[in-house]
Amino acid sequence: MEDRELVQKLLAKDKEAERHFFHAYRDRLYKACSYVLGYQDPEIEDVTQETFMIALQSLGQFEFRSSLSTWLVRICMNRCHDRVRQRQRQIVKVVEELESLARSHSMEMERQKEAEEEQKRLVRLIAAQTEILGDPCRGVLKLRDEEGKSYAAIAGELRIPIGTVMSRLARCKEALKQLVLNALKEESNA
Repeated sequence: MEDRELVQKLLAKDKEAERHFFHAYRDRLYKACSYVLGYQDPEIEDVTQETFMIALQSLGQFEFRSSLSTWLVRICMNRCHDRVRQRQRQIVKVVEELESLARSHSMEMERQKEAEEEQKRLVRLIAAQTEILGDPCRGVLKLRDEEGKSYAAIAGELRIPIGTVMSRLARCKEALKQLVLNALKEESNA
């Protein structure tokens, strides 16, 4: 069937002409899509169908300056290139999102590392200031804070009344607090 005759029948909504149109050009369009998108691309069939739908809707504008086959392939190629551009935009967007996530993860890791370093520094500072305290304070703080012993266990080990343990702990903690604050103040002034 010649292009003009086929177009006239298609415009008249002839079902046999539509079947002929589809069967005559389907393989060529499928191959054209495969060439641009890759032979395993899952959208080849979709683009082929879209090409036929666009062609049938635009058939009244076909001016016979080229063959019907050339016109269909041009529509198909435009659809394929649209898909490629859309994928490129999606890839750029995904890459940007991944870069942003990587930057924020890196910053979070850096903040976490800095916080850990600060915590280690404070532990070292407290340990150094604890050494400055006398033996009675070091002993009671060690038993309570490092070993986690109860007031009663500390009283039994040191052979002092439980009230003395509690008051000594309070005085020692306050003294340690003052030593640490003074050391921090000296560091910030330096």
